[in-house]
Amino acid sequence: MLEECDIRSRDGWENEFEQMGFIVLLVAQTTAGVARVDGDRYAVLDVGTATLADVVRAGALTRLAHAPVIATLDRDEVALRAPIADPGKLIVVGLNYREHAAEIGAELPRSPRVHFTSPSSVAGPADDIPLPGIAGSSVDFEGEVAVVIGATASAVPAGQAWSYLAGLTVADDLTARDVQAGSNPSIAGPNVGLAKGFDGFTPLGPALLTADDARARHALALRTLVDGELRQQSSTAEMHFSIAELVSRISRYTTLRPGDVILTGTPGGVGMGSGRFLRAGQLVEVQLEGVGTLRNRVTGTADPKYHEGKNHEQPHGDREHLPASRRG
Repeated sequence: MLEECDIRSRDGWENEFEQMGFIVLLVAQTTAGVARVDGDRYAVLDVGTATLADVVRAGALTRLAHAPVIATLDRDEVALRAPIADPGKLIVVGLNYREHAAEIGAELPRSPRVHFTSPSSVAGPADDIPLPGIAGSSVDFEGEVAVVIGATASAVPAGQAWSYLAGLTVADDLTARDVQAGSNPSIAGPNVGLAKGFDGFTPLGPALLTADDARARHALALRTLVDGELRQQSSTAEMHFSIAELVSRISRYTTLRPGDVILTGTPGGVGMGSGRFLRAGQLVEVQLEGVGTLRNRVTGTADPKYHEGKNHEQPHGDREHLPASRRG
């Protein structure tokens, strides 16, 4: 239910942006349909059976600003789903914050470090995080900003990149560090894409902030908490490569299409730096200013036959075994 996911309320600066000609919109995919978000209430829109992903892929996102409202519901009357539940491509960027590179002993890359992972890893903003039986002892959180592509982009200049975006949402780029490092005895590796691609490893949501709104705000605060303890705190202004630079460079590697999702990297404070990996029962919250909060509970336990002698509170985790080329 929606009480598991906070979404920001509208405030005064939005009226200023609207007067400047920006499209200011926060929208969510709910169990009742596509909805505009207004504080704790959801204006369900008359878009037929279309999902928010359908609207993005049709290039019709801005039309939601004036779409007829068929119902207005309180937060306890519906549940939230991922804004884009089935991205065509799910792309992850590594080492895009200086403090994260420093904590794992890696240098900042000269060009964006890009990996592809499984779109089927996407989960909702309040869904449980299942620890994989085959790789559950070193699962780490990575609070991130997720970029949703809104128009086909191929080799676009950085100065034009924002015009190809639908907007931003919140992500937790969960990672099985032993799979990433190649130290899991049951999985050939190192394998970054697989480490991040287990079912439920990419919660997205709770809403989509339109690109005009996100661009105008410049710096958005990003925080991750585990059981209420602040683990990560940064801002989009601290990115090594900006959102525009990432979209531009990645669009040279592969054509980006509406509904594709890019995870833009994580700040310092991940569990790998201290060996404090996630355990069943813990609550992970990722907050992005202007968008809202993911709240996902960790469930399940690692299969002990795959991880004899390991535990969740290792002094250094798999950091020493992780080549610099595989860190992120």
